Amino acid sequence: MRGRQQVVVGLMIALIHGEPAAAAQVVALEDVVVFEAHTADCHALKAAGLNDAKRLLVQASVCMKKTFALHHLARHGRYVIANLWTELEIYDFADPKRPQLVRSMTLDETHPAWGGGGLVNDGDTLLVLGTTVSAAVTMAGAPSAWTVRNLDATPELKRRTEGLYSAATREQDPADFGSDRRVVPLEGGRFEVRWDTVRPQRGVIRHRQHLRALESGATLLIDTHDETID
Repeated sequence: MRGRQQVVVGLMIALIHGEPAAAAQVVALEDVVVFEAHTADCHALKAAGLNDAKRLLVQASVCMKKTFALHHLARHGRYVIANLWTELEIYDFADPKRPQLVRSMTLDETHPAWGGGGLVNDGDTLLVLGTTVSAAVTMAGAPSAWTVRNLDATPELKRRTEGLYSAATREQDPADFGSDRRVVPLEGGRFEVRWDTVRPQRGVIRHRQHLRALESGATLLIDTHDETID
């Protein structure tokens, strides 16, 4: 139990400081799912969709420009917004086989460190509520026309930011591995994220994160995280 407790405590510390959970960030578009992936020399966003045989496959990959930890993903129409600490990178997935970076934005650090954090998508406004960054992005028109304004660092804003990582919201986060087996529906109703666990050897629990297409039942493994137990 001590090893599992250490992992849970470590996860809670990460959440308090606004760090991403040890899992792939995921967001659904209409016909594809975009998820985070790591290779030796690339921190990437990958697009997966169904082929003619109804198999769920990776269709394209694009390396993100910043090397910062990816905190959250959001979508706005055909665009995917990656929040990397004080940076936003906006990718166009109009052609999911050829995603393109169309804009980068650097946000101001506007207050001392708070707990919690996340993105709140409200129509044409994206609230970036981070540990040291609080901003509203107006997403009208093409990304080249998007604007940013800093939010006032009020006690209410702090409470709202801290509340974004409650137990209830974490249970619906596709990139949180807080339970052994879990199903998280994705926006649009065509895909979901499923978790399972295996024990490949004594003292190791392997958490596996899958995409699943609801209509065909096709699945794709997108992330694996090993937990050690003393």
